[in-house]
Amino acid sequence: MPLGVRQQGKQITETAKQWQPIEAIFHESMKCRKCFVQGLAESAFIDVAQPRWMGPRYFGASVKVLIISLNPGAGNTPEKQRLHVPFRQVLHAYRDGRKTCQDLFAFQRQYIPRWGTPPGRFVRFYMDGMGLTLDEVALANIAWCADAKNKWPGSMLSLCFHLHTGRLVAAIRPDVAILSGSGTHKYATEIERLVPRCRAVCTLHYAHRKNRDAERAELQRVRNEIMSAREKYPQQGT
Repeated sequence: MPLGVRQQGKQITETAKQWQPIEAIFHESMKCRKCFVQGLAESAFIDVAQPRWMGPRYFGASVKVLIISLNPGAGNTPEKQRLHVPFRQVLHAYRDGRKTCQDLFAFQRQYIPRWGTPPGRFVRFYMDGMGLTLDEVALANIAWCADAKNKWPGSMLSLCFHLHTGRLVAAIRPDVAILSGSGTHKYATEIERLVPRCRAVCTLHYAHRKNRDAERAELQRVRNEIMSAREKYPQQGT
């Protein structure tokens, strides 16, 4: 068998092994109702956990970057409610085995460029501002379910991190975890414990209220952290 064919087959096998535990975490999260049973959250229109985007080149990236936010929003504005209808359908279909993880990510890939107020602010902050490429990063939330009132008590966040987020971090082993928003920052130490080579970088949420000068300075600081990790692990992705 030609060397190139053997290498390709090995890469396919390794990718499948990488994805098995990730999909297991996704599906377990979508069956979980612990926070709602315990009265820690109130079910929103999207009434299941929301696994987030993982770029197709994440595992081969020169630096594996995971962007962690606090929670998915309830989507209470008319525009967001319209977008949530098809997203809920895709999530339910994935949970029930009628769509694949690739289908779920393809849907998210279509809408991520619109995220934020004004639309596109998410991509401008994280991708443009931090020098990242969407196809090479992974996204996650501390809490995977939306709350109808957009409230996330600490007990809910800690439970979801223990059950799902921490396991995902350990499975995908990022080199840099960008903790976006003050509510996520307390998980930095735990993330670095789960993945000792990971650098947890605490920063602003993309919808922050700082001025432009403060944003530029913060984005430059985060870019420097990512560059430092890239220099530390120069052979990754080969």
